[in-house]
Amino acid sequence: MDESKIRTLIVDDEFHARENLKFLIEENSPQIEVIGAADGVKSALQYFHKFKPELLFLDIRMPSGAEGFDLLEELKGEKFQVIFVTAFKDYAIRAFERRALHYILKPIDEEDLRESVERILIRRKFDSLDAGYDKFENLKEEVETNAEPERITVNHSKGVRIVELAELEYLQSSGNCTILFFKSGDQYLDTRTMKIYEAILPGYFQRVHRSFIVNLREASEILHGDHKEIVLKSKKHIPISRERKKDLTIAIQNIL
Repeated sequence: MDESKIRTLIVDDEFHARENLKFLIEENSPQIEVIGAADGVKSALQYFHKFKPELLFLDIRMPSGAEGFDLLEELKGEKFQVIFVTAFKDYAIRAFERRALHYILKPIDEEDLRESVERILIRRKFDSLDAGYDKFENLKEEVETNAEPERITVNHSKGVRIVELAELEYLQSSGNCTILFFKSGDQYLDTRTMKIYEAILPGYFQRVHRSFIVNLREASEILHGDHKEIVLKSKKHIPISRERKKDLTIAIQNIL
């Protein structure tokens, strides 16, 4: 094994998912050495105790099972880092974001993978690869709770603003920040990116364009002309990008 590389174990119950992730790592992250790919807790523990990986790519299979959390419990006291891999973005990711945990969404985007690995490399350079078990406390219960939030919090210089999602009409990117537009006509600039908002907002908020996320409960019409648009109840027109049209159609069907 190359000691300059991060020894890494992939844990996922799906063979094709393991092989795909291994391929993506080999193609995009030469700093990573995959020492094994496990299909569950038992095989993951065997790999771990034999090779002592510094990093786990850990699938969280919710709501059908919680083996990922069972594995973390078995490894309590060991030193390693975790990048969670999940297809359950709406409620799982809010828990990860609040605890500043590393994660990537399925289907895996190569850029997201590279960014996650880069953050791990920074951690490896400046401190030990401690898993930080305090961050995992109550994580299983929170991820298993498939409940959509009614409110979110937004930090500002003097404290925290509580935002009622029912009052939020749409969001627009502004550089690396996001502008929140409310039904009242108010606007609020937040330093979090659109990507973070896409992860933490419930499913009825849909990204319809690179620059826009819309509250679909405020939608009244979709226009399919040369310039595809979603019309809100307030009569505002929001552009729909071609690559987002299919996801929008599915999202609307899911909330009807």
